[in-house]
Amino acid sequence: MNPNNIQTKQLVVGAAIVLSGIILSGPVAVGLVELLAPQPWWQDATTFIEHYSWIQTLPYVFGFLIAGGFVVLMSGLLRASEEFHRHLGYAALTFTGVSASLIFFNYVLQTAFVPLWLHQSELLVSATTMANPNSLGWALEMYGYGILGVATAFAAPLFNPAGRQGLIRILFMANCIVSLMGAFLVPIVPGWVLTSWGMVLGGLWNLLVAIAMVLIIREFRAKPNR
Repeated sequence: MNPNNIQTKQLVVGAAIVLSGIILSGPVAVGLVELLAPQPWWQDATTFIEHYSWIQTLPYVFGFLIAGGFVVLMSGLLRASEEFHRHLGYAALTFTGVSASLIFFNYVLQTAFVPLWLHQSELLVSATTMANPNSLGWALEMYGYGILGVATAFAAPLFNPAGRQGLIRILFMANCIVSLMGAFLVPIVPGWVLTSWGMVLGGLWNLLVAIAMVLIIREFRAKPNR
């Protein structure tokens, strides 16, 4: 892949948005929640509502950046792809669009629907909040990112096989494996997402994607104008 100046700017911007989303929704937002408004481990909707604060929506607010940033990145990869790889670029962007739809819908639930229904229906709150490891929110989250993993697998061959781009290819394929693993486990092992090994897998996903985004920024930031 040898993008022109405009295309490199889009790739760098998309990767920077994703990276900022990972940092802000992860260490920053989660740290603020644990410091200012921690939730106890899931027991029931009543306990969740008693400990609820708007601060707990921050990880999802910043999570929009991850899904949105991938849309920008994948559209840039499509534009920069060689003609014989264009079909892979279209597939990557299509799967990214489906993924973003699921993830955006989930974060709308977490940031708007759940707060609005806190004192209306404990049943709906329990069914949708991601504080509950068996909720609709987690199903949308894990399937959404599983589909995003398929998108990164399609996008991986768009990068050159050597050098820094070769490392990005490997990270994109590894992301696919981790993402699909997480999605497959949702209906098989209920509640696994908030177990210790679920947290480890989530941390691994964030690490893989963060490194890939840093490499993309470094690879394309200094490309000469064409």
